Amino acid sequence: MAAQKKSISRKELLKKPDEFITTSNRIANWVTVHYQKVIWAGAVVVLVAGAFFGYQAYAAHQEKQGREAYFAALELPDIPQKIKKLSAVTTEYPRTQGAQKAWISLGHLYYHQKDFTQALNAYRSALNGGKLPTEMQSLTTESLAYTLEEKGDLKGAAETFAQLLKGTDPLLKENAHLNLARVYTKLGRTQEAKNTYQDFLKAFPNSIYAPLVRDRLAKM
Repeated sequence: MAAQKKSISRKELLKKPDEFITTSNRIANWVTVHYQKVIWAGAVVVLVAGAFFGYQAYAAHQEKQGREAYFAALELPDIPQKIKKLSAVTTEYPRTQGAQKAWISLGHLYYHQKDFTQALNAYRSALNGGKLPTEMQSLTTESLAYTLEEKGDLKGAAETFAQLLKGTDPLLKENAHLNLARVYTKLGRTQEAKNTYQDFLKAFPNSIYAPLVRDRLAKM
């Protein structure tokens, strides 16, 4: 015979502790005991959140200021003044895209003035900033390679042009083959120059430079 369930009277049920109330009491007791810790934890959360959103607002403001200062500097007709203002952008707003673009513009200005040491510093500063879009980074790398070549650092120029062969931009890769082969020739590394010209013809057989490359290969 199945055991009969023992019925619980309403009076007995009311005497049992309510599970929700008991849990709430435990939480309240824990908070009371650890009151200072709770306060500090809440304060830390507020401070961290405030610092994060404060930095976000500051960074956005700096970006805006840097961008405006950069374009204002570009509009100056006097080259020395333009260099001065662009340099100021790099120091006053160092972690902005405006600063990165200012470094590139400074590189171009120094290059045309044949101040290749300053140009190298500017291009390297732009590349080390790490905020350049891929295409701009490749173009700046190309400018760096030309500057190294002009300065007489042919080995450095060759290594830098070689980096561009790993990119995806067809035009930059086409130019990189030609430039790298030219620098190899200057270095006396004739076989490497030949190999680079041959790689060029394989990759760009219909290029307008293909006849020139074939002519150079014939003379090597």
